[in-house]
Amino acid sequence: MSNNDRITTRMKIGVLFLILTVGFGVAILWSGIKVTWVDGDMWRERAANLSKDYMPMKAHRGNIYSSDGKIMATTVPECDLYFDFSIKPELDNKGNIKYREGTHDTIFVKTIADSNYDKYIDTVCLILHEAFPDSSVASFRTLIDSKRNAKKPRGCVRIKRHVPYSDWDRICRLPGWRRAVVKYVDGKSVIHNRRFHTYGNMAESTIGISTSYLEENYTGLEGYYDSILRGRDGKVLCRRLTRGSWIPVRQGTTIAVSESDSLLTDSIPEYRVVDGQSIVATIDTRLQDIAHYSLEKALSRYGSTAGCAILMEVETGNVLVNSSLILDTTGRYVEQPYRNVSLTDLYEPGSIFKPVLLTAMYNDPSFSLDTSMLLPVGRKQFSKNSKMVEDHGIPNGMYPLWKAVAVSSNVAFCELAWRFYNNSRRDTLFAQVARIFPFQKLDVDLVGTEYKSRTHKLTYDNDFLRFCYGYTSAVSPLRMATFYNALANKGKMVKPRFCKGVIVDGELEELPVKVINERICSEETAATLRDMLVGVVEGGTGDNIKNDTYSIAGKTGTAVTSPNAPTSNATFVGFFPADKPKYTCLVMMRDIKSFGRNAAPVFLDIADCVVSLDKSLDCRPTMNKMAEIRQKQQSKRGMVYHLPTVSKAPQAELRLVHKRLGLDYSNVTMQSKWCTFREPVDSLGLRAAYIPYETPRRQVPNCYGMTIKDALLLCRSVGLDVSFEGYGKVVSQEPKRGTPLKKGMKVHIKLEP
Repeated sequence: MSNNDRITTRMKIGVLFLILTVGFGVAILWSGIKVTWVDGDMWRERAANLSKDYMPMKAHRGNIYSSDGKIMATTVPECDLYFDFSIKPELDNKGNIKYREGTHDTIFVKTIADSNYDKYIDTVCLILHEAFPDSSVASFRTLIDSKRNAKKPRGCVRIKRHVPYSDWDRICRLPGWRRAVVKYVDGKSVIHNRRFHTYGNMAESTIGISTSYLEENYTGLEGYYDSILRGRDGKVLCRRLTRGSWIPVRQGTTIAVSESDSLLTDSIPEYRVVDGQSIVATIDTRLQDIAHYSLEKALSRYGSTAGCAILMEVETGNVLVNSSLILDTTGRYVEQPYRNVSLTDLYEPGSIFKPVLLTAMYNDPSFSLDTSMLLPVGRKQFSKNSKMVEDHGIPNGMYPLWKAVAVSSNVAFCELAWRFYNNSRRDTLFAQVARIFPFQKLDVDLVGTEYKSRTHKLTYDNDFLRFCYGYTSAVSPLRMATFYNALANKGKMVKPRFCKGVIVDGELEELPVKVINERICSEETAATLRDMLVGVVEGGTGDNIKNDTYSIAGKTGTAVTSPNAPTSNATFVGFFPADKPKYTCLVMMRDIKSFGRNAAPVFLDIADCVVSLDKSLDCRPTMNKMAEIRQKQQSKRGMVYHLPTVSKAPQAELRLVHKRLGLDYSNVTMQSKWCTFREPVDSLGLRAAYIPYETPRRQVPNCYGMTIKDALLLCRSVGLDVSFEGYGKVVSQEPKRGTPLKKGMKVHIKLEP
């Protein structure tokens, strides 16, 4: 081949290459022009569809506030703490696997270097201990060490759930620990939201918790008002930054990716996120705190298995306190979300049921009751088929009705029912009781198990008699508190409620008060029962909480758990101030080796706290109120009722005086011949106001305040001769009382009117 031919061939190849290059260039240029201008809109739309999407967005759950303005439940971020303890190959700066020098052996390293692990492991355990005080630092150290030093360390080891986000973040920030903290498990973030109770376990059964870790099913207030608190989940238009990373784009009320494809949220209502509204509970944290710890102390003292304390507002039914404590396996008293004692527990109420029976009898138009009517007390068998009915610590005798209530006589109430309802009218009595007492479910605004009250038929004599003093019926503490609240509310029974209202646009919209029964009795009957319940506290079984600051109307109740059991359920329920009731309170303790009066001090602790906080209460001295009650009772009976006051007198003569006056008197002690009057005088005379007086040995007795007849008897009983001047009662004596006796000693007494 000649040189010219070779040149021609090279030129042809060059021209062909040039043509191809220019052709490819033109094609690329045309493609760019086509993509940018001709098909630009189409490709931009496709790109936008790939870079934006509607991502699910959960609504923010509303808060639960207390009636005194504190946050009781809110939503906070928390984390599940997982550690990666696997051994991985070491990588260089370019991300390539490192090999040992001169070999093909891979260099393996731990996720956390030994130096960083040893330096900060104690810090990690201390952080976890602060978040979970029930677990010690040593227990966390043992757990983490065992997982890291295992033969085959796992790449995802769970250490603790529900770790506060702030503590989880502190661990992540420790040098060398960030790589070891697992951020995603099974494709899901370890960070999630949880309901947080500001006051811990206090009132937890009322607030409620989620019953499932994966699903949002709640008990208590959380469950009942879930639709209000939950809001509505939606979707938010997001832009993708990188693979798997999306961010929402918002411009005021506009969601947009660019100016050309902005979307108004109003145009997609089915995707709209609606945050939940907050509610205001009726619980007062100040009172709840007092009730919680006072009840816990009493339960621990008497070895109870469970107990509750309820405080209600009389007119509204707002439950200001609902403390429900149960003995757990660790020996502590805690609230359990699945068992709200005041609502879920049914128990025989004992003597606190007697005012229910009495109210039903007052409502019966076929006969009338009088507070002064005499009834037998002590022991009595009502039929050959019935067992003996006994009163604890009360001798056989006759008591007026008001006093039988005060000392909680079982015999007296059985006598009432037997006298008026035994002859084919037992069903009438039960019907009267069922009309005024809420045996049915209250359906309060809490999610929780509530059982229908249980009652036995009154066919047998024993069942009929036991029904009269609070047995054969099983009711919940909340229903019993509801009845007493109706007595305090002049016969109007309102439904207990645990939510005061809903916060809408920053304003509280209060829920209406619901009425269960407009009139369980007349106002006169309610006032009569209130006066008798005041007598229980002033001089009856509940006198251990009597005080001179404010008056209390209440009733003790003791119900033996089983015939052979040494334990009983103890209850005290009542309302205060007695003259103008504003609050109703019930305290119940299960399975204790004591009586109903032992529940009363918890009642008093709660009442004292209420009185100290509520400045609107008109708390007049108790004795003033008792004077009014005594005057009212005297006017009904048409007689003046006073205990004879004596300085010192022989019991035999004093008993004779009581008998002639028609008054009750029980021996102070059979071993004491003399007795003396006890100060202060019991305003209702519910207890014999006398104490034994032992004649001093080898000392001059005290004759001050005595009549000359009694002074002569007393002095001569110790071998003293007496001279006196004047008349009336002894105002001075010589020698003085307590002077050692000497043979032939004389006492000179001066008397004045």
